[in-house]
This record gives sequence, structure tokens and C-alpha cells, in this order.
Amino acid sequence: MSILGRIKDLVSANVNSMLDKAEDPEKMANEYLRQLTNELYEARTGVAAAMADETKLEQRRISTQGEADQWQSKAEAALRAGDEALAKAALARKVQAQKLSDQYRQQEVAQEEQVSALQDALVDLETRIAEVKAKKELIIAKKNRAATQEALQRTTASMGRISAMDKLDDLEDKVDDRLAKAEAMAKLEQGSLETKFRNLEKDQEVDSELAELKRKMGLS
Repeated sequence: MSILGRIKDLVSANVNSMLDKAEDPEKMANEYLRQLTNELYEARTGVAAAMADETKLEQRRISTQGEADQWQSKAEAALRAGDEALAKAALARKVQAQKLSDQYRQQEVAQEEQVSALQDALVDLETRIAEVKAKKELIIAKKNRAATQEALQRTTASMGRISAMDKLDDLEDKVDDRLAKAEAMAKLEQGSLETKFRNLEKDQEVDSELAELKRKMGLS
């Protein structure tokens, strides 16, 4: 099967139905992404090769058309010199070169269509990869939510006679503790020497981009 056929089959698959029916949706999503990524590499390689072939065909068409034009000029020169036989010989070579140039032109048009089809397939493939990645993240989020809910239910059952308010207070304390730790880690990260240098580099990059934009717009 051609690369275009494989991409069409992959992109036309009903992702939602496929994942809903899977015993392990996350695993299925990963496998589907692997297939899409493999085809993406081949599609990019195919587009590059097809574009290179198109360029070669264009160059050959231009070259043979140039030869045809040269033989036309030679035929005209021969006629002006009164040598009709030489003019006919030149025109024969011109016809031969023109036919070859026309054939190259036909191949070039077909190659243009091939490149366009591959480029469209590449866009479709990249779009599908983004969709599946988003779907995978949603599956993981639901999976984590279910695990958390199950853990809460187990915790509630093990607490026995502890009041509902005590349970809520305990959960709130845990959340507050995690938030406090997260905020502390964020402050440490923001204050680290490496972070300061990273921020400095980002600021320099932004200043450079701003200066370049001003230059292009004639504002500097």
C-alpha cells in the first residue's frame, strides 16, 4: 500500500470508537500514536523526495526547452542564409527537443499534484496526532480521577466512626500541606541561580526579537 493509502486509513479511523472499545484505552492510544508518528516521518521524507524530483523535472524541462529555442534560432539563421536543407535539419532537432520538453512538463505537472497530495496528507496526519495526544491526556486525567476517587472511598471506609467533618478537615490539611510545599518549591526554583540565568536569557531573546521587529517595521 502506498504511503498516501496508509495515511488515509489511519486518519479515517474512528478514534473515539476505537478507544471506547479498547480494554486499555491508554495503551491503545499509545500504539495508535506510534503508527501515526512512523507514518509522519515517512510522509515528511516522501514530501522532500517528491519536491526534489519536481525540481529536477523543472530543470530538465527548462533545459530541453532552451535547446528547442536554440534550434529554432539556428533554423531561422539557415533560412536567412538560403540553406533550406540545413534549416530543415535544425527544425528536426528543434521538434525532437520540444517533444522532450513537453514530456518533462507533463511529468512536472503530475509531480506537482503528487507533492500537493503528500503535503495535504502531512497536514491531516499532524492534525490527527494532535487530536490523539489530547484524547490520550483526557484518558489519563479520567484514569487518575477514578484512582483518586477509589482512594477516597477506601479512606472513608477505613476511618470508621470518625465524623464527616473530621474527614474533611483532614483532607483539607493534606491539600494545604501539598500547596505549601509546592509554593515553597516554586519559590526555591524562582530564586535559584540557574533560573535567574534562564530568565535573563529569555529576556535577551525577547529584546532581540523586539529589536528585529522594529528594524523590519522601520521603527528603530
